[in-house]
Amino acid sequence: MRSTMDRRRFVAGATAVATGGLLSTGSATAATGRRRKPRLRTADLLIVNGSVLTLDRRFRVDQAVAVRDGVVLATGRTRDLRRLATRKTKVIDAGGGTVMPGINDSHLHFSGFGLALPPLTLGVDTASIDELVAAVRSAASEAGPGDSWIRGSGWNENRIGRAPTRQDLDAVSGEHPVILTSFDYHAVVVNSKALQLAGVTRDTPAPPGAVIEKDAAGEPTGVLREGAAGLVRRIVPPFSEEENQKALINGLGFLHALGITSLTDPGIDLGSLKRLRALSRDGRLPMRLTLLLSAGASLASAQEILSGYRPSKGDDEQLLRVAGMKVFADGIPTAAKTAWLKKPYLDGTNGSLTVAGATPAEQLATLEAIIRLAHRKGMQIGAHATGDAAIDAVVAGYLKAMRAHKRKDPRHYVIHADLTPRDTLKQMAKHDIGANMNASVKYLLGRTLDGVIGPERTDYQWPYRSALDAGVRVSSSSDAPVTPPDWRQGIEGAVLRRGQFGGVAGKDERITMREAIRSYTSTPAWQDRAESWKGMLQPGYAADIVVLGDDVLRTRPDKVTDIDVTTTLVAGKVVHERRGSARAALANSRLSASSSRAHAKACLDAGGCCCSLSKEIMAGNV
Repeated sequence: MRSTMDRRRFVAGATAVATGGLLSTGSATAATGRRRKPRLRTADLLIVNGSVLTLDRRFRVDQAVAVRDGVVLATGRTRDLRRLATRKTKVIDAGGGTVMPGINDSHLHFSGFGLALPPLTLGVDTASIDELVAAVRSAASEAGPGDSWIRGSGWNENRIGRAPTRQDLDAVSGEHPVILTSFDYHAVVVNSKALQLAGVTRDTPAPPGAVIEKDAAGEPTGVLREGAAGLVRRIVPPFSEEENQKALINGLGFLHALGITSLTDPGIDLGSLKRLRALSRDGRLPMRLTLLLSAGASLASAQEILSGYRPSKGDDEQLLRVAGMKVFADGIPTAAKTAWLKKPYLDGTNGSLTVAGATPAEQLATLEAIIRLAHRKGMQIGAHATGDAAIDAVVAGYLKAMRAHKRKDPRHYVIHADLTPRDTLKQMAKHDIGANMNASVKYLLGRTLDGVIGPERTDYQWPYRSALDAGVRVSSSSDAPVTPPDWRQGIEGAVLRRGQFGGVAGKDERITMREAIRSYTSTPAWQDRAESWKGMLQPGYAADIVVLGDDVLRTRPDKVTDIDVTTTLVAGKVVHERRGSARAALANSRLSASSSRAHAKACLDAGGCCCSLSKEIMAGNV
């Protein structure tokens, strides 16, 4: 990327184009007093005939955008900007579709995301046992001779009539051990080779609350439910370095196909940081990455990762930046009932903080100590907090740290922020503490939590309208890989508050289409400390652009998910062009369609979330 001084010069010239008349600024010659002949500024790329959402303060809509040297040169009318084209200029006709800043998924576990996709994880969300067996046969054939593991996920016994068995797998797997995880992550099926390697026999006791299924003869069928899955998972080798790199690049293509050009990978370890840095420097990750290091569950773990972290002078911070630290405060307010609430769940139970400490007071002290340490070290903090009691504890911890060690604009934020009290929203707005919410999960859950937290709290969960009205900066994110990183589904969830199975959960917390779009573009740019150069289509801003096949502002909210992403650009370079329907491509992936939403809900109900699921995936256990 260009230097700050070069960028200022370019912005000045580009602004002249946008406001004046397509000519660069001229200069008088001191000796003659004559003005040099103005030079026409030309574009490398033009996107024309679109509905260009600039995302400026007025939400101005133009027809075309011109790009030069990876940044926006100008926006305006198609007929005007065509004058910037030469024979070398690439022209993309948007055909009346929306052109807007690239999507910034501000909470997506990128390091583990690609590992859950084919080819590293075999997709076995099939319609029958025969199709599942055929998929394993093909995988074993591709693996060739030897005893390498075949991993897969997605089988759903409700769909295929019964759980697959080791006999089904033995017939096609050869010497390869096989482990296939169910769609809801609560069971695995393994073949006889895997049982043998793990030492699981008819006499093996099941862990508490777990099941080792057996046939009529008392022999294991290969189906291991709940904790019994760990008997085999513990011997599955972790993914290799080569596989981890391949997964990142594979996941990248998936995200580009959705129009995602920036993301925040929260809670990574130093090994993942090293891998991401290497690939980004080699130009193999055309994605803008903001990273949060994992604090762990104790002050000691936070100190350990900070002591091992070394800032790098070799990183282009517009492509990869370590922003700060991820803190994990509590669980989630679903059927798992692990979020820490002020008023207990309907059954009288309650969650708690999830950091170290023998008592609530000790846990609170640990949480505040981790926050204080990260703040003092100059880190931006994103804290996972969903219950109102946990959110209040996090915000109070932020304010104590900010008062004790004054820093200019730390931009701490609350991740998920499900049940943030209204008074706390006011405090967050006053001190510019952001919120990162999940409208796509709202769509997933709908009214299913009425019997867990009650209808009133179900309606309020993810209080978008209340937060925006209070002045809180709200970003939206997918929290993939538990839910698909499809921002279009998030738009629908934020605008309609309608669940996937019907019913509206929180009509009063609906926001507008334009507010929802901002929550996936310009507001995450603020969260990234990048609002001066990305998240809008303005002269001098990064040409990170997504082109859609229809006009999103003229589309009914419940039809937004039907709009295809036709083109995605990062720094003015095309990284995705539609070849066939993007919807069809997503339907073939592991993280799409109804089965993905079903497994996501099951995972949430069981108390899982991406932060822990991503670690399981990276360890090769899923």
